[in-house]
Amino acid sequence: MKVRNPKRIGFIKTSLIFVFSHCMKSFIKLLFISSCLLVSSASWGHQYFFAFAEIEYNEMAQKFEGSVVATAHDFEFALMNSHGLQTKLEKIAPNSSDVKIMEAYLNKFLTLRYGCAFDSNAVDAYCSADWSIESFQIMKNGTIELYFSAPAKHVYTLIQVDFRFLMDAFPEQQNKLTFIYREDRETQSFTKTQATHYFALKP
Repeated sequence: MKVRNPKRIGFIKTSLIFVFSHCMKSFIKLLFISSCLLVSSASWGHQYFFAFAEIEYNEMAQKFEGSVVATAHDFEFALMNSHGLQTKLEKIAPNSSDVKIMEAYLNKFLTLRYGCAFDSNAVDAYCSADWSIESFQIMKNGTIELYFSAPAKHVYTLIQVDFRFLMDAFPEQQNKLTFIYREDRETQSFTKTQATHYFALKP
């Protein structure tokens, strides 16, 4: 009967334990790196978010007129995720009821308040713009342009604008808005922590 060498058996066990331990360390290291890459790719997937708006007060027509340019995919995601849209943006017809969903979103996340007058020639109340989408188009570069307006017979300073467009879906969203009155143009930047700005009407 052949007797195995105890020292050789001990050496083999030690070697196997070392190899297994080394493999586990490599696996854990690889798993950690993979996890970091996944987190990084998730955070870098949308490294920058921007929407640009322009609003002008048209004294002749007595209304605010504006436009917003944003990433179509992001806008579609926000509407489908929390606001009930079930149709792709490129398939929405101008007279579709889905436009009302877009309009409701616009009124919720781009608000404009201004001094107004009901019974006198001086400010005696504050009014909010009620946006109606006039038209929209999806551009070849992947953006969507919304054109909208709101009636405003008498407008007095200050204009308060809250521009949280897409910040509900993307917290890192950064927006810019230019307000135009007569020959004056003023641009402000909006973030989630600074989503409200004021614009003065200069005579």
